[in-house]
Amino acid sequence: MKHNVLLVLPTIQPNGVKYLEENSHVRYAPDGQKETLIRYINENQTEAVVTRSEQIDREIMDASPSLKVIAQHGVGLDNIDVQEATRHGIKVLNVPDGNYISVAEHTMAFILALSRSLRINDCSVRRDAWYSRENRYTMEIFGKSLLIVGLGRIGRAVAERAKAFGMQVTAYDGFVPAEDMEKLNVEKAASLEDGLKKADFVTLHVPLTAETLGMMSAEQFKVMKSSAYIINMGRGPVVDEEALIQALQEREIAGAGLDVLSVEPPKADNPLLSMDQVIFTPHIGGDTREAKMRTSEILSRSVIDALDGMEVYNQVNKF
Repeated sequence: MKHNVLLVLPTIQPNGVKYLEENSHVRYAPDGQKETLIRYINENQTEAVVTRSEQIDREIMDASPSLKVIAQHGVGLDNIDVQEATRHGIKVLNVPDGNYISVAEHTMAFILALSRSLRINDCSVRRDAWYSRENRYTMEIFGKSLLIVGLGRIGRAVAERAKAFGMQVTAYDGFVPAEDMEKLNVEKAASLEDGLKKADFVTLHVPLTAETLGMMSAEQFKVMKSSAYIINMGRGPVVDEEALIQALQEREIAGAGLDVLSVEPPKADNPLLSMDQVIFTPHIGGDTREAKMRTSEILSRSVIDALDGMEVYNQVNKF
């Protein structure tokens, strides 16, 4: 018997949609508003809803007795109340290994762009200031120290690529023992502050939790080298944005590469937008063509398997 699955427009990639359409009854919600989702879930006796950024909270779960699976197209789960889903007996799925290569490559792009002042140099050429290069020295990343905060799949992929560039790699992760890091030729930082003191580049790859909220704040920026750069590829609120602004204004650090922000998109008056030493991308670290197709493939198959009662590797709330 085919299951009822709800997709929300705009939805996942065509390969995933095709698989779901071939193996289930698919309905499409026109938007992700709470009232819309509740109505479509109940009108169609939906068993699984596939989300991208839609908020799935207790109110939706309470109002949706047919719901058995919530499937997140990506890694982050801050839009889903996982604890409440567990209480309701609803399986929550994500794709932890769909886009880690893309995020790791994007991290290296930031490191290289910051080390060679690409934004500043590009702008100087465009405004006919070619010889401003005489007043600016960029640097190699060979031999430089990289601190990776969060040594999961993404962090490990970054470490592998950074080592290929000849960087000295240290990691701070309370869940990964030193012996495991040693196998990766990565030094374990005794503490976050200890790692920050030595780093030329700091890259963040942690989820947003109560423990990581604001983990990079004024105290942390003060211990960093004035020549160091920070890169945030995790979640915006992991960095205290006001503290980052102050650290950049007071030249406590040299610059930043930001794929995520506390408020997305940023407000027009955000001081970071006027800083030449900051490079932005619009939360696209994992959004390559290959990663999206891979994620859609994995997720669509996992949804059907989970509805069929099979054990799936990417269920985050085992019960």
